[in-house]
Amino acid sequence: MKNSEQAIEKVFAGLRDAEAPPGMERRILAAMEARVAARRAVAPRWAWGMAFAGVVAVLLLVAIMAIHRHGQTPTQARQHALPSESASVNQQALLLPPEPVAPNKIRKPARKKPPISAEEARLLSDLRAPSHPAPAEPLTNEEKLLLHAVHTGDPQVMAMLNPEERARQEVAREAEFQKLIGQSGTEDQQSNPTNE
Repeated sequence: MKNSEQAIEKVFAGLRDAEAPPGMERRILAAMEARVAARRAVAPRWAWGMAFAGVVAVLLLVAIMAIHRHGQTPTQARQHALPSESASVNQQALLLPPEPVAPNKIRKPARKKPPISAEEARLLSDLRAPSHPAPAEPLTNEEKLLLHAVHTGDPQVMAMLNPEERARQEVAREAEFQKLIGQSGTEDQQSNPTNE
């Protein structure tokens, strides 16, 4: 396999450097133009398919109309074949007002419902009552304090609610505490000289 691949690569390398014979581009262009002209002369296949589908649709429409007319013809023929006496009776019947149709008066026997106790009546009324959302639970002491802090708008209190500010204040307090401890240690050393 490697030999065939190497051979193909050598052939391509040789063809890459070779020049095309004179007039080859003109012949290729002429052949392509001839093919395009031939395709334009012949109608595409889809056009013939569309024409065939249209003819089939028209034939189906004509067949449906013929079946519909054929189905109505016997009925019309019967109407015209009636004797003249029956036609006059039919015309008189058409002039008379229609007779009222009596409604169906069959009634079902009423079912007796068992009596409902007071407890069941209360449960049914609760069941049919419109529903409302549950009332809000009362606020806890912490929530009340937060609301108070927000409504008063005190900057010191608001700063305490910010965790970054709280951390800065704690660092400042710790530094102040360490400074205080450092000062008290030096004062103790100065007031109590060590005897050596």
